[in-house]
Amino acid sequence: MTDLPHTPPQESPQGAPHGAPLLLDDATFGTIARFVPVAGSTTAADWVEIAALAEDLADGNVYLAEGAALELRGVHDQQELLARVSAPGLLAGTQPVLASPLSAAARAVARDIAAVVESLDVAANLRLGVDGGYGDILHEGLDFGAMLEGDNRARLIKGGALDKDVFSIEELVPALVQALEESDTLSATAAHGSGEAQHDRGAFEGERPALPIGWLAEHTREGIVDLGAGLHKGIIPAEFADLIGRLDVPITVTPWQGLIFHDIAEGDAEVVLRVLAPRGFIFDINSPHLYSF
Repeated sequence: MTDLPHTPPQESPQGAPHGAPLLLDDATFGTIARFVPVAGSTTAADWVEIAALAEDLADGNVYLAEGAALELRGVHDQQELLARVSAPGLLAGTQPVLASPLSAAARAVARDIAAVVESLDVAANLRLGVDGGYGDILHEGLDFGAMLEGDNRARLIKGGALDKDVFSIEELVPALVQALEESDTLSATAAHGSGEAQHDRGAFEGERPALPIGWLAEHTREGIVDLGAGLHKGIIPAEFADLIGRLDVPITVTPWQGLIFHDIAEGDAEVVLRVLAPRGFIFDINSPHLYSF
């Protein structure tokens, strides 16, 4: 999978609704509409809608982009696109908050964080996220975030490192907001060589966890699985985007140009594999198409 360059967000047109997609001008792709579902969480309705938008108003593809975002490229009618977007997942906001895609708890906390930081100027352009304890999101070089520890504890992530203080889940979001608001002061203090940052920079050093690709059942209840799929270059034709919407299951967009299809009965998962694999969805972690671009 490609490591896409981070594109600084630009303002959507004046009069666009709150949570409307970011509209970016690109010399290669023309107008890009970027949708930022919180924690990458999307519904079937989101996919049916974005497939129609891709077919009618863009170049016919949906793109999995940096930051667990979705993009339409070559948009030729911005106002019509803004008028037609209605699916909640596509109107979630513009501040990315990453989350471990296999952790329902991490995704829930990320939604709580996103609801608060969307209105904080200090959070703009920061890389935020919630790690479910796997180390996958911690490896993404977060500016601020949290790592969950067990069912009701978490530590803050500051500057890509774990803080030593432990918070309950109820305390976590206020603590993160306070850390964000203090960040300018803390940066100034660090620049003058004073103050003692209490970070555990040794945590989760080493190899990244494996990409969540294939049959994923270690974290699910008996008889239920998640399916992780990669896409070559992160490209999904509109026809196939509509198809996965018709599966009617929750889908998480990962930060690594992949998708997780959640909570599928084992028998149904076999059918999904047979339907999607011939259409370019990659369920083999060893496939060279995950990494060739």
